[in-house]
Formats: sequence, structure tokens, C-alpha cells
Amino acid sequence: MKGIGIEEYGDISKLKIVEVPDHKLRPDEVRVAIRASGVNPVDWKIREGWLQRSFSYDFPLILGWDGAGKIIEVGEKVSTLRVGDDVYFRPEIEKQGTYANQIIVPACYVSLMPEGLSYAEAAALPLVSLTALQALVEFGQVIEGQKVLLLGGSGGIGTTAIQIAKALGAHVTTTTSSSNVDFVRALGADEVISYDRPTIPYHDCFDFVLDTLGGKAYMDAIAWLKPYGKLATIFGGPDDPRPISTLSDEKKLKIEYVFTRPDAANLNHIAQLVQMGKLKPIVSEMYPLSVKGVQRAHLSNQSGRTKGKIVLVNN
Repeated sequence: MKGIGIEEYGDISKLKIVEVPDHKLRPDEVRVAIRASGVNPVDWKIREGWLQRSFSYDFPLILGWDGAGKIIEVGEKVSTLRVGDDVYFRPEIEKQGTYANQIIVPACYVSLMPEGLSYAEAAALPLVSLTALQALVEFGQVIEGQKVLLLGGSGGIGTTAIQIAKALGAHVTTTTSSSNVDFVRALGADEVISYDRPTIPYHDCFDFVLDTLGGKAYMDAIAWLKPYGKLATIFGGPDDPRPISTLSDEKKLKIEYVFTRPDAANLNHIAQLVQMGKLKPIVSEMYPLSVKGVQRAHLSNQSGRTKGKIVLVNN
């Protein structure tokens, strides 16, 4: 299997074409010819070695953990998918990624692509939509009428979470820069907090918070949560401990670090939301699946100014 990856940790100069050993398809696996791969912050963080204490990778390592493409082979025990199916998926982050010509993944992580989407649009969805759905539904148990705060509404997770929270019937407030206020409102946000302008206090206001920013935004959100509220954060794993707040104990908040779980059943639900017109993938930039394309995509993503998702297209 050939792809774009690394043989050692480092900056974008370490990106190169690499080849990794293939293996015979297991009974519960499928082989997918990759047409597009989503780009996420975890990609360049792994490239730079931020997560090497959490995951022990064998080099060379193909990066990328969002994909869409066409099934070209199925294992003998796979009954839900067929050769020729257009699919989207998030593979195991501990293994080889999707910046490649093809990949082998367990069928239980793979779902049929939502009808009407391009490969690029489908590849933009798996990681961010799974993160948002698992945070809002499985952990947050958000229901109609609750007040939800999403930190970082214009990013990949934020743009998806706004739409899913609205589909659940929540009242959605999000934070973003003043230049993106109209953008997040168009996605369904009821209220917008511009973090580059003075804001009114929101003490004890929200039932649930999804934090994609960390730092001061995370600490502010603790004060803005109602007593017994819930906060899901993508910060605070083994390599990035959360700040300590005595207020969270006083308010008896439930705080959980969310690390996305691959799950075809969740992706089936996401596909239903897309087909019902309640969720639309936001693709802001596309680059070719090449060394130079990945370099440009990583630099753009590292800027922290990405609206929606960046996607690599395998022509």
C-alpha cells in the first residue's frame, strides 16, 4: 500500500511517499480504493510527535484518519457491504491512515456514503461527525429545549456540531471570531459569542458544552455551565491534561475527554441526517493527494483559521 506519510516525526519536510506492507484480507474486513481523505488537526499532531506517548506507531506511517472511496474487495464474513459500494469511514487511529491509494479496514467501521455527496464531501464527515454525535448524544444526552454551547463553531467539529445539536432540538450558542458570525448563524446557531469582542457574562446558563479550543475558553465555559451540567472536551487526554478548576467540583459538573470511536452505526445515523437535509458537510479547501498537497493542507490546518474541513482528493 502506497501513501503520503512519515518515516520519523517532524515538520512538513518529513512528509514523503511511503510504502507499507499489505496483508491478506481477513474475513471481517473490506478493502477500499480511496478517493478522498479529510484533514484533521490530529494528522499533523501525530506527524510532529505530539501523541507518541499515547500511540506506538511502526514506521513508515501513512497519515490521515478520514476517508471515502469505493469497495474493491470484501471479506467472506462481510454481509452488509459489497464490491462497488461507495463508502465513508474513520479507520483506527492506531493503524495506517487514509492518505493512500487504498486501505484495509474492519467492515464495522464502514458505512455507505450519504446519497448525493461527492467523495470529497463524504470524506469531510467521519471524524468530526462522530466526535460531535458521540459528545452530544452518548455523553451529553442532549434533548430538545436544552441550551448548548459549542466552543469554536467555525471549525470542522464546530460546523458539524451546530447542525447536529439543532437536529436534536437544542438552543445553540457558539463562539467564533467576528468575521465568522454570519457563517455560523447560517449553519443554525441561535446565538453567537465573538471571542475577539467584549461579551456579556453567561454564568450558570448552559446545560452542555462541547469544547474544541481548550485554555481560557474551557475555563470560561465551566463558569457558564449550570450546576450539574456536562462538558465534553477534545483536550485533556494523557498528553494534554486539563486545567484544574475547583469551580467544576463546586458545581458538580460532569466533564469527559472525548476521543472519537470508529462506528458504522453512528455513520449510518449521520447519513440519515444528511439525507434529511439536517446536516451538510462544509468543505472549505481541497488539495491533491500528493506530498505538496498534504504539506499545503497541513500548513493551512495548523493556522487554526480553517472554516469547516480541508480535504485531499485522489485523482
